[in-house]
Amino acid sequence: MEEYSNPHKVNPLKSVAFKRYLGISLVAIFVIIIFVFFIWVSGGKQRGIPDDIDFIQLEAPEKGDPIAVFETNLGTFRAALYPDETPEYYRYFCSLCDSGYYDGTYVCALVDGAYALGGTKAADPEGDMGADSDMTRLKAEVSDNLWPIKGSICSYTGGGFGTKYAGSSFILINDVTVVNSAYMDEEALKRAYGEELGGVFAEKGGIPNFSMKYTVFAQVFDGLDVFESIMAADALESTQPAEDIIFEHVYVTEYEG
Repeated sequence: MEEYSNPHKVNPLKSVAFKRYLGISLVAIFVIIIFVFFIWVSGGKQRGIPDDIDFIQLEAPEKGDPIAVFETNLGTFRAALYPDETPEYYRYFCSLCDSGYYDGTYVCALVDGAYALGGTKAADPEGDMGADSDMTRLKAEVSDNLWPIKGSICSYTGGGFGTKYAGSSFILINDVTVVNSAYMDEEALKRAYGEELGGVFAEKGGIPNFSMKYTVFAQVFDGLDVFESIMAADALESTQPAEDIIFEHVYVTEYEG
């Protein structure tokens, strides 16, 4: 695999954007109900939501397709990758996996069981990333066919307002309904995201308000029980897992069917 390099680097855990991201996100989940009410009143669909979506995340991988294997101290889950939709990030992610970068990294934050931040060298969201951390910052690849439904994996790194970036750390998307099922009212979701996408969010779960914000690069298709056990783990007030959750080995391979 060709080594990926990028001259633009930033430490996502030390950036003001990341700290703001964690702080706001804890609150944002609880204000989605206000958004749902607004949609009911206004009846308008969000800008940028396409009318025709190819929901490739809902399809099982075929033999020979690239997949990522995440071996953790809580078990193993596997996720389909999408090189055609996110070619630059796919090449970058593969390079990190090939180098063993993710082996021994952590889930450093669990946010209300709805999502988690992983792939970091620090076990604490306020911790020191370390000198061996990869802090590459890429422009986010936002695809019309990839959305933050339950089991999706998105890339994250710090960035300014109005700027979308991707980096070595990643967000594991669970489901905002673990906070309050009212946030995923089917009719309100269809009004906000259209019949197709709104229906998928209502049926499959996810975090709709993360749409069009991150590089969605993978979708868990095997080991969802392990994925859910990570999301259900106890967390400290700082959002750090009460006990370490470690990615022991992460690698890319071909799906064997």
